[in-house]
Amino acid sequence: MLAQCALCCSELECHESEHRVRLSIQVKPNSQKTELILEPDGTLIMRVAAPPTRGKANKEMVKWLAKKIGKPSSQVRLISGLHSRTKIIEILNISQGEVMKNLTTKA
Repeated sequence: MLAQCALCCSELECHESEHRVRLSIQVKPNSQKTELILEPDGTLIMRVAAPPTRGKANKEMVKWLAKKIGKPSSQVRLISGLHSRTKIIEILNISQGEVMKNLTTKA
C-alpha cells in the first residue's frame, strides 16, 4: 500500500515513455514488512522485509511491485542500482496513470 493516497503523478519521481514507466525508489532492507511510502517531496521509499544479501531484497521488491501493479514479474525490471539503495525500476506495457491507480489502491 502506498502510504499517501491523495497524490498525482507530478509529485513522484516517475517518468513515462512509450508504454514504459520508470520509478526512482529509495530502498530500506531488513524492515519489519514490505511497503511503499511516498514522502512529501515526492520521493518513493520502499521498506523491504528481505535482507540485502544475494539479491533477496531486489527480488522481493520486484515481486511486490509486480503484484501490486497487477503485472507479471517479467514486466517489472530493476534497471539501475543493483547494489545501491537507490533503484530505478522500469515497468513495461503500462501508463503512468495505471501505475498510480494501482499503487494507491488498497489491497
